[in-house]
Amino acid sequence: MAIFKSPVFIICCILFVLHQVLQKAMGITLPLIDPYLDNLLAMPIILSFLLLEKQFLFRKGRNYRLSPLETIMATLFISFISEWLFPLLSDEFTSDWKDVALFAAGAFIFFFTINRKPLKA
Repeated sequence: MAIFKSPVFIICCILFVLHQVLQKAMGITLPLIDPYLDNLLAMPIILSFLLLEKQFLFRKGRNYRLSPLETIMATLFISFISEWLFPLLSDEFTSDWKDVALFAAGAFIFFFTINRKPLKA
């Protein structure tokens, strides 16, 4: 489970949890960060779990990595659900094209850091 040892994955998880605690539990708002940080961090975390699922549940092996197409399709799916479907179903959600750009940036971060091929021994 080298994915969980990835510094990028660990940093994303810590930042996500820290932001949620500050925002929800302590009521501290960071106006420039609150609307966008979670969207940036979402894809590295979600795609890491997708990669882990493929490696272990689908028995692809530890060296398996998500293809560019798999990464793009998962990002488009999350963007569609969160930026079109959720706002359609509830007034508590709003659609914002900047969120899609941040999902894409997060997917880019995942693809070129966490998703790298392991170094050959």
